[in-house]
Amino acid sequence: MTTTKRSRQQVEALLEERRLAGPNLAHSRANNLAHIRRLVNADQGVTLGIDLVHQHLEHAPMDSEQVLKLIASITGCSTDICYEDGLGYIRPSATYDGLRAAATAMRDAIEQRATLIFASGHPKNMALAYQQLASYAAARGCPVIAEDPTGIEEYFGQRLELRGHVYMVTEQGEPAHTHRFEHMRDLLHRTPPVGLAVADHGFAGATLNVGVPTICVMDTNDPGIAVAATLGAPITVVPLNDNSPGDVVREIADVLVEMIEGSQP
Repeated sequence: MTTTKRSRQQVEALLEERRLAGPNLAHSRANNLAHIRRLVNADQGVTLGIDLVHQHLEHAPMDSEQVLKLIASITGCSTDICYEDGLGYIRPSATYDGLRAAATAMRDAIEQRATLIFASGHPKNMALAYQQLASYAAARGCPVIAEDPTGIEEYFGQRLELRGHVYMVTEQGEPAHTHRFEHMRDLLHRTPPVGLAVADHGFAGATLNVGVPTICVMDTNDPGIAVAATLGAPITVVPLNDNSPGDVVREIADVLVEMIEGSQP
């Protein structure tokens, strides 16, 4: 794990070079807008099962333009609902700021010897980074949840597994992508109290539903995270292209550790 001190400019350049942030990211603008429309209609595939989001939509319906403005306040993307061309955009400085906030949350958890849990609905992309952070936290004296998920119900043909220190779902033994929250909801009934979660997609939705402070990456087509953050959920948002290859995303773990250790100005 690198201990090189990098400036803000160097980190932002790395993010753009690796396509973790910046222009021309994984999801099209049209896809991002389609997910916004799904959220407005309370589709759990994009609300991530977050109770706070569903309650708000029930009592104060939102339109697509409102949701887009919330996302733009985090990512820096265009607020023009009629603009449907090209690919998604995340301002590198926004990702940097999210990483700084995540580092602060992890540093506080480490100082308090809080219990951590790591889980990903995008395991082929995120699990290496999460595992590296879990190993770092454990080495610093934090308990990391490793509850055996055997016996937890399968949902949608997906089974919950623990690989290393990272929870994920699998299909036919292979790590699989999911936005669902049910597996993590059931797991949290078994675990000791969690002080901090590093999770994404529905795994983050489940931790937020029980009030666990959560560090969560948000891609350009994850409107549920933006709405939850705006509504005051205990979430630290890191806007990031979560479709980047796992070894590329793993570099984020290096950056976070640098920040936690105080090497950033």
